[in-house]
Order: sequence, then C-alpha cells, then structure tokens
Amino acid sequence: MANYNRRDFAKLVILGGIGYTIFSCVDDPKKDKTAKEVEETAPKMPELLPENIKIFQKADEEYQDLTIRFNKRIQQAPTFIAQCFNTKGVVDAILFAKFKDLKVVVKSGGHSFEGFSNTNDGLVIDVSAMKKMQWNDDHSVTVETGCILKELYDEMLPKQRILPSGSCATVGIAGLTLGGGYGFFSRKYGLTCDSLQEITMVDGNGNIHHESGNSAILKACKGGGNGNFGIVTKMKFRTYQAPKFFQTYRCKAYKLTTERAKSLLKMWFQYTKKLPNTAFSAFVLNGKTLTILITNYATDNKGVMKMYNALKAVSDKATIGSKRPLQKALKTFYGVQHPIYFKNACAGLYKDYTEIEGCMDDVISKVISSRGLIYQVNTLGGNINSSSAEKRSVFPHRSYPYLSELQSYWDKPSQEASRLKAFQEVQDRFYKHGIRAHYRNYPDINFKDFETSYYGKYLPELKAIKQQLDPENRIQHPQSISV
Repeated sequence: MANYNRRDFAKLVILGGIGYTIFSCVDDPKKDKTAKEVEETAPKMPELLPENIKIFQKADEEYQDLTIRFNKRIQQAPTFIAQCFNTKGVVDAILFAKFKDLKVVVKSGGHSFEGFSNTNDGLVIDVSAMKKMQWNDDHSVTVETGCILKELYDEMLPKQRILPSGSCATVGIAGLTLGGGYGFFSRKYGLTCDSLQEITMVDGNGNIHHESGNSAILKACKGGGNGNFGIVTKMKFRTYQAPKFFQTYRCKAYKLTTERAKSLLKMWFQYTKKLPNTAFSAFVLNGKTLTILITNYATDNKGVMKMYNALKAVSDKATIGSKRPLQKALKTFYGVQHPIYFKNACAGLYKDYTEIEGCMDDVISKVISSRGLIYQVNTLGGNINSSSAEKRSVFPHRSYPYLSELQSYWDKPSQEASRLKAFQEVQDRFYKHGIRAHYRNYPDINFKDFETSYYGKYLPELKAIKQQLDPENRIQHPQSISV
C-alpha cells in the first residue's frame, strides 16, 4: 500500500517513483515566467492523510481487490486507485490527479455495464468505503455514496420506509440515482433521482459544492451526473411509507416460435397500459422461454388480475405468489452478487408496440436461436411521467412508458465472441429501425450519437455544467459528456 505524505513524496521524487516533472523555462523562448512563478502556479501535491485517503499502485497487495468489478468481461488496470473515506479524501484525490495530470473515473458499486468505473491509464476514485447513513427528523435519509442497495434496504425497511430504487443487491445508490434510477415503486413515486433533495459534490478542480433546492448542479445530477463533471459524496433522499406486503404473478411459455412470442409481446403491451401505478411488469424472453412478471403492493388488483387471467389463458404455466412482507419479498430479486461474464445494454425506450412491430420478427428470431441471449421490456410510465419532476431533472425519457434491455451471459471467455456477435446483430436491427432513445444506466459502447441518445434535449445544459465544473475534462470515461 502506498500511503503518501509530504515527506514520503519528497523521497519518491528522488527515487523517480512518482514520475515528478521538474518545470523549467530556461530553454523555452515562448515563456518568460521565473522559476518561482511557475512553482506557484503549478498543481501542488496534497497531503494525503490515511484517515481521508489511501493511494494504491499495481504492486500493492490491496490493489488487486480494488480493481474487481461486477462485469468480468472487462478487465482494466488503472495507474492509481484512490480509496477515499470522506469528502476531504475525494478532494485530495482530485488534487493528486491534477498534480499527476491523470484522467479520473469514479467507482461506487462497480456495476457499470461497460466498465466506466475503471480505466487502464488514469486514477480511480473509489468511494465504496463511504457508507454512513443518517436519518433526519422528516424521515429523509442522508447517505454516503458507497452504499449499495441491500445495505440501504437493510437500514430502511425495518423502519417501514422505502425509496423508488432498483432491486439488484450490489448496485450502488450513487450510480443508480445519477443516471435516473427506477424499480418496482417508480410508477407510483417516480424515478430514484426524483427523491434526491441534496448533494455534496467535489468538482473537477477539487472544489466542494453543497447543492439543494433549485440548484442547476443538483438538477444536472438527476439523470446526468454519472461520471461526467463531479464526484458526489453524500445524498439526501426523501423516503416513503413502505407497503404492508408485496405480491408477484408469473406467466410462462415454453418452446416458443417467433410468431407465438410476438403475439404474447403484443398482448403484454396491450394489458400493461391499464395497470395501476402500484404495479410493475416485465416481459422476459430468454431463448425460447418467456417469463412475464407482474408485481403489485396494493389491495386493489383488478387491473393486475385482468392482465394475469388473460395471459394465463395463453400461457403454459401461471402462478400467483402469496402476499409477503416487503423485506423478504425484495430479497428474491437481489440477483447474483458476485462478478460474472455478461453484456447488458438498453435496447431502446418505446411509446408502444407499434414503434418496434416492424423489426420484431428479426429480433425475436435472433433471441430464440441464440444461446444466452435475453430480450426484456419493463414498464415505466405512471408518475415517472411527471411534469413537475421533469422541471427539476435532466432525465429526457419520461414520456416513454416502456424501457427495454438486451442481455447475454456466459461462463467462459471462449464464449464471448459469439455472444457479442449475436448481441450486436440485435442492436443493429433496432438502430436500423430508428430506435434512438436509450437509458444512460444501460450503456452500450457501440451506441452511435450516445450523448443525444442518453440526454436528448438536456445535452446543451449538461455541457454547460461540465464546462463550469470540470473545464479541463479531468473526469472522463469513454462515454462521458465532453467539454
């Protein structure tokens, strides 16, 4: 472990271990500054105190554990990893990056589909150790951004409070919220970012911002803050009364043909339009097997039962789960909690079935014939499409009631090439059909015009915030907003 202070740093300069550059203007006729002036304007090495920050390099034992990400497909080795323990540590990490002239990426949960929380040649600011939570008198909660969802639920659910967030246990609350965030409760309570009330952020120059109310920076972090212009260290959320129970309904169909799968999808779109805001549904086509999930947490389930009964009549199997306590029910959706090989990405946001009808034969045929390929469509809508919430955020896709995703999983690296080929063929088919709107939290490195796809009409606003907070483009990844 390399934990530098000023004295250690002086030693490393002599040894050449840090690669310190000695500035000189003697041989440069374009500059007439004195050595003293250059020294005063050059970036300064911060004092790196162990209670705030620890810096790791590749030779350090702890380094290997800190490079692990959820997606085993993407292996990267940053030059340095800054493990931060508080906001001051993040400030010091930014100043260290400026001193070393390194680009910066930020890691909290480490679930970025395309590995944007890691890099091969820069500094990773790792906030995953920052997990403090504090309840406020108005039932709001302030959390540090190293918290993952299962930790948040373990704290909130015993107090009968919820956030409209996701269900994957190890996803970080920071990345989820900054890209929008949705889950089982979003149709009633909005996106996760709609519950965000305050933030503490460190910008690309190492300045601390405390933002709330009508702040333009806070607005930009509601759908546009993922690794773009600052490192958020604290978030204050409004919370809601948890429901008394949670219930699931499932319909399954096996050995599907393209025509039958397409008919079931069309029927799914028809009935989801009439679901209550307390309900959520997903159409999950996994090869030749279809699972339709419906969830609800209200006693009024007329719309749910109407949909369930209609689908049951044309399915091979249908089941209704018991009314379970929310804390136990959510754990069944926590998913895999260790690194795996996969490729996931958004496959478009839709207004209705007619927007994709023309390409569904090709898409479904490819999914049915390709091992490990999954096509899923989820319900949005409800109070996500709120005009008041839209005014306070930069999430551009509220009017789309459906969000789709493409997924592929495999066990061995040797399987990767064929899985990615089939995946890209489906994505290309959607692109040729004119599907352009995509969810920032489900990125694909191959998206053309990704900035517009993710941020739509809010892109100029976000570029202005980027210019304000990170004019040197210090904080960047392959699909971050450019200056």
